[in-house]
Amino acid sequence: MPIFKKDKKQKNNIQKVSSSPLQLISDCSIGEGTKIWNFVNIYGCDIGSDSMVGCFCEIQKGVKIGDRTRVQSHSFICEMVEIGNDCFIGHGVMFINDVYPPQPDPSDWKKTVIEDGVSIGSNATILPVRIGKGAIIGAGAVVTKDVPAGAVVAGNPASFMRYCQNGKGE
Repeated sequence: MPIFKKDKKQKNNIQKVSSSPLQLISDCSIGEGTKIWNFVNIYGCDIGSDSMVGCFCEIQKGVKIGDRTRVQSHSFICEMVEIGNDCFIGHGVMFINDVYPPQPDPSDWKKTVIEDGVSIGSNATILPVRIGKGAIIGAGAVVTKDVPAGAVVAGNPASFMRYCQNGKGE
């Protein structure tokens, strides 16, 4: 059963601790209408309005997620990741900020930017890159290089397949 975070006063406010024993939510700004399912660990992040975070996700400090963005279950979003508005993050997507682990010093980590309208398929791995507006990342892809706006990429390592037509990957 989901726990809904719909308090209209919650936008731009810091939520100190989740009231549910099935969620670990600390020091997050969560927008109006955003749904946070159970069994999550999110801390120090900003999540926009009308978004959704599925079960068994971890979202680390400093992460910014836009409005109307869905993060499906079992996904991991590490520090230094920004995700735009109207994005879809499939089940089990893993973001990486440390390309030569272990780097205990955050100054050695790298940033990832996901622009508006991006769709990332299940089980994709996203290294520190910029993914352009409206791009589609295929399920299971390992994204090691920047992806231009509107591109469809897939594979390991992810390679360019085509550009989207009419906002669809067809």
